[in-house]
Amino acid sequence: MTDNSHIYSQIFQHHIKSRTVQKKEQYAHHVDMVMSVSGAAGIGKTTFCKEFITYLNNNEVSAVHVSLDGFMLDREIRKKRNISGNDPRASDIPDLIDKMKSLIHEGREINLPVYNHMTGKHDEPVRIRPCSVILLDGIMSLHYEIRERFPNLKIFLFSDDLVIRGFRLQVDMEERGYSVFEALAHSDEEFDSYNRWIYHQITFADLVISVGKHRNLSII
Repeated sequence: MTDNSHIYSQIFQHHIKSRTVQKKEQYAHHVDMVMSVSGAAGIGKTTFCKEFITYLNNNEVSAVHVSLDGFMLDREIRKKRNISGNDPRASDIPDLIDKMKSLIHEGREINLPVYNHMTGKHDEPVRIRPCSVILLDGIMSLHYEIRERFPNLKIFLFSDDLVIRGFRLQVDMEERGYSVFEALAHSDEEFDSYNRWIYHQITFADLVISVGKHRNLSII
């Protein structure tokens, strides 16, 4: 496993401990930072969030991981509507906004929907409570209706095209249960969808983090 602790240390020292990132007025009193983490499917957003939360907890900062994949429509519904998971229409954005308002602005616990990438359906929701640092994990975290309302630190994970394609194929087979042929069959379509709906988010990021082929991270 690649050790990226130096990256987490930089973010912690420069953006959290130093308090250079201003807390939004709308935040509940015990919420200090909301981080959006976006990037291509399979690039490592969830791993980044979980490892960073472990780092924060070890430094006595309370943090919670909020996966926004749970607001995505079931796979069969998306297929019937012929829309990619990268398309904003594939997610229930009004429900996402309502729940994030409750969590971040009102400081209330929420029932977070959980999407199962293997089955393409939803599992039982999980209970999430607000913390000092909230990490919003997913491509919708930098969608304009979300990024304008909630985060005060926006992160985009980026890599070369070939690396992104390789990560996506790996995730499709290992986490979504696709065969090699199924994964390859929609590879070009998914990459085009990423370029159309997701890549432009990089222009709104406060931090762009490069992901190498061995999943080593560096801040650009």
